Amino acid sequence: MKLQIPLLFLFSMLLLSCDPEVKENERSLVKGTVLDFEGNPIAIVPVTTTTGKLLLGEDFTDRNGNFEFTSLEPKSGDLIIDVNAEDDNSPFGTYSIIYSQKPLQQNYNLSNITLRKKAILVFDIKKTSTENSTLDWSLEYTEPFCEVYDDEETNQSIGRCYENTSFSEILDAANPDFESEFASVQNTTAQFTYQINKEAPQTISIELTEATNFYEFEY
Repeated sequence: MKLQIPLLFLFSMLLLSCDPEVKENERSLVKGTVLDFEGNPIAIVPVTTTTGKLLLGEDFTDRNGNFEFTSLEPKSGDLIIDVNAEDDNSPFGTYSIIYSQKPLQQNYNLSNITLRKKAILVFDIKKTSTENSTLDWSLEYTEPFCEVYDDEETNQSIGRCYENTSFSEILDAANPDFESEFASVQNTTAQFTYQINKEAPQTISIELTEATNFYEFEY
């Protein structure tokens, strides 16, 4: 005998299986001020709260750099407050605060959040010599974002805040040139280290003083 399952029963089971990701009838106040490195307010900066891929709340800073909005509370998982994370074309970097322990706060008064100005480095390596050379090189620079865990119970060492990172590659006759853009932080220094045919390594400092910086290296 074929078992018939009522459609209403199936629908009810589907609803029960879709466990909501937010707490019912619970809201939190999120507020703060966004400033640049010189202490000036930054207007029209997006601020969001999320858990996973679910948007809980959002706002933009006013002309004084202030934001204040009501956010839903996640039922489980982290609550992430992202400042300026949605605008890749912004001249400023991003700042993220992650709350990972329960119970979460009822209000999030973030006070002052400082955003660093981004610096784009247009980096170009060209082989102009006819010799069969190999170039082993690396570029060390500062990342334009800050990610912190605002919780005493969380291991602070897993946060990242305007830290140095590096990129390296080996160029040879089959792959002699390189061109790319690196996003860094203004008024920092990138370190370009290179070694030609296993000779002694050399290091060149590249000052990132402008919004867009250019550096070309020939070997």
